[in-house]
Amino acid sequence: MNIKPRNIVTAILLTIITCGIYGIYWIVCMTREAVSVKDPADSAMLEIILMLFLPFVGVYMVEKKLAEGLNAKGVAHNDNSILYLVLGLVGLGIVPLCMIQNDLNKFVGA
Repeated sequence: MNIKPRNIVTAILLTIITCGIYGIYWIVCMTREAVSVKDPADSAMLEIILMLFLPFVGVYMVEKKLAEGLNAKGVAHNDNSILYLVLGLVGLGIVPLCMIQNDLNKFVGA
């Protein structure tokens, strides 16, 4: 899958302006791209559903797959899935999304 770099500030502002509609689009695209790093044939449907309904579990699973995929490709990446799970549980769910997008942006730029 082709990974598109996105400006994180723009994504957050568009999410606010569109009352969350762009946020759903951003989550779906970012989840597909992150999961495709590990396995391009994976449709990421489970992760997308979890990101929309149980976001703290969804970011955990997406980060696990992203970390495995990046490490398999030889890109140094720490697995932050537990941190993302905790951030999601305490109500800071936007932070893991921004961090995953930042990791994807770095991967595309490398």
